[in-house]
Amino acid sequence: MFDSVRANVKNDLVQIGWCNLTEREVKYYMIERSANGTDFTPIYQQPPSRNLDDKASYTYIDSRPATGPNFYRIKVAITNGRMITSRILRAEMDFSNTGFTLYPNPVTGDECIISLASEWKGKYTLEVVNSSGLRIQQVMLSNQGNGISQAISLPAGTRPGIYVVRIKGGEYTASQLLVKK
Repeated sequence: MFDSVRANVKNDLVQIGWCNLTEREVKYYMIERSANGTDFTPIYQQPPSRNLDDKASYTYIDSRPATGPNFYRIKVAITNGRMITSRILRAEMDFSNTGFTLYPNPVTGDECIISLASEWKGKYTLEVVNSSGLRIQQVMLSNQGNGISQAISLPAGTRPGIYVVRIKGGEYTASQLLVKK
């Protein structure tokens, strides 16, 4: 159902965007925000655009994000009473901590969120390297605004262990350890 769920920081605002690949029988979409990634509060409700079993794209601007981390998720209420929840997104406001962060770390599933600070605009290469030094994944990132927060899915079959996540772009290079449970 969900595709391209994202949260980008631009000019002290957070732009949340998502697509529904097969929108039908949707009552509404609800955006929720959290300061800790656990306790969410609804901040916006969006009606469906057409409900004709085709792709529908949406954008919402959070004009009042908190300083520090902001976590977002999107819930879809279906007419049969079912609720579907997106993955959790993270947007970091006031990038006093330069560099990038990984969340959650350790990773319990196959997905984590990378947040890159606003100072370094441009294109980046993200690599995930296993303990043998072999690159298991490479992803291209583009930071066009005041920072980026993007979900990264580890390759299918990624085993539990410790991995190095490296980001390179322009004159910026950084790395962090990522633990997969």
